[in-house]
Amino acid sequence: MGRDRYGWTLAVVAVSAFMVTLDNTVTNIALATIVEYFDTSLAAATWVTTAYILIFSCLMIAGGRLVDVYGVRRTFSIGMGAFTLASLGAGLSQELSHLIAFRVLQGAGASLALPATLVMVMNKRTEKQKSLGNLVFILTGTVASALGPVIGGVITETFSWHWIFLINVGPGLFVIVLAQFVLDGQSDNGPENVDLPAVLTTATLLFSITYGVHAGSSSIGWTHPSVLAVFGLALISLFSLILVEKWAPNPMISTEFFRNKAFSGGLAGQILWGMGFSGVITYSGNFMQVVLGWSPSQAGSVFIPPAVIIGLCTPIGFWLSAKFGPRIPISTGMVLMACGLVAFSGLRQGDDFTDILPGIVLLGVGSALTMPLGLYVLKAVPESRTGVAGGLLNVGREISAALGIVFLGALLSSMRRSAAAEGESEIAALEQGSSAALLLGAALVLIGAIITVSTLQRKSEIAEEPEGKAQPMPDASSITSGSFPVIPDWWGTNRKAGIPSAWPPPPPYSPYETTEEDRTWAGR
Repeated sequence: MGRDRYGWTLAVVAVSAFMVTLDNTVTNIALATIVEYFDTSLAAATWVTTAYILIFSCLMIAGGRLVDVYGVRRTFSIGMGAFTLASLGAGLSQELSHLIAFRVLQGAGASLALPATLVMVMNKRTEKQKSLGNLVFILTGTVASALGPVIGGVITETFSWHWIFLINVGPGLFVIVLAQFVLDGQSDNGPENVDLPAVLTTATLLFSITYGVHAGSSSIGWTHPSVLAVFGLALISLFSLILVEKWAPNPMISTEFFRNKAFSGGLAGQILWGMGFSGVITYSGNFMQVVLGWSPSQAGSVFIPPAVIIGLCTPIGFWLSAKFGPRIPISTGMVLMACGLVAFSGLRQGDDFTDILPGIVLLGVGSALTMPLGLYVLKAVPESRTGVAGGLLNVGREISAALGIVFLGALLSSMRRSAAAEGESEIAALEQGSSAALLLGAALVLIGAIITVSTLQRKSEIAEEPEGKAQPMPDASSITSGSFPVIPDWWGTNRKAGIPSAWPPPPPYSPYETTEEDRTWAGR
């Protein structure tokens, strides 16, 4: 694609990623207003947030598969259309049940749109385009996550809670129309099936895990029969998924994903990094207000410097990974982040901003160096599998945030109870619990660093691409003009799909077998 067209594609990516990520957090600050508006309980209103996260998480991998099979433009347009329509319905809702239903539809649309944005910036791109696209994707998502509560609060106070959903309608329509002109219209993968059994089992598995984590960390507790039941369902779904993918002629989640050490190690590192990062974001605000005695605005302002550092240093992180290979820069970033968490764990009553500054700098710089991790996880798989790989990566991010909050929160609560039983004050008990939780987060991130330094690609293992435009798929005219050998189209599958390739060879080869690229990439 031309440079101008790619610029418009980046606009689609930025707007879409911002909208989808924003709706993960924008409702949190408006829950109190929603409770009052519908005259309901906080537990019921919480489903406005939870419904979106549940559906978004459980359908993400299936959404990635649909992108791979049906192409970016079609899948993105349907997903963003559903998201935009649901935003309009949510903003106009006059019943809580209607609002929750539209949030479910929003999550389903987001699960199609977000994997498509990753495919937009990865498939048939030069190395520079891939790095720039991932940089845009990451920064817009990071900004949306950080500003979600702020934007939600400003809109709720200035207008009403309805507008936290209605603001999506205009940008949603814009990117849908723009996508029709700048995105590819069909998949390059030929006639493949969706693998419906895998879609259903992965959706059930992820729904059970996400719901179980949210329910178990709430007031009902981990031993409640409903929580145990959904975790049992998750276990059954996992075994079912393994079986159906073993028997599937064209599996959605190939075992080659996890035999590839760069992909599986990078994904594990992403999850461990996310657990530590989400834990400090979730519990540090309360620590600064209760232990350090800061006001809410002072505590909130602490998150501004690391966001600025991440924004400024992330391009440097991408450059270092491209220059020297991702293994050392990304692992170094995780080590720096672990050091930042250790620095935070040493904070005590009476400390001021100068005492917290070293941890902020370490956390910001370390996070920035780690940002290219997703790019190199996706580079480890063939382009025909980018959609599913992106879905797995995004699911890992969602689950890591939930697991980080649960595990670090459980240790914090246990330490607080232990300190209180020994006669410590509430502030001292929170200080001890927070310190232990931060050290656990540092340990998780450090384990992630050990995994990534052992598994990510070295510079020599990354194929160099020539400068300039990425080579597009050959068209039919190039085949008939002598640029490519004419191979008989035995089943007519290439002609029907509109894909001019030099396969399939003569029978007994099946068009539903994996390609040579799929069979060899696991050994990279």
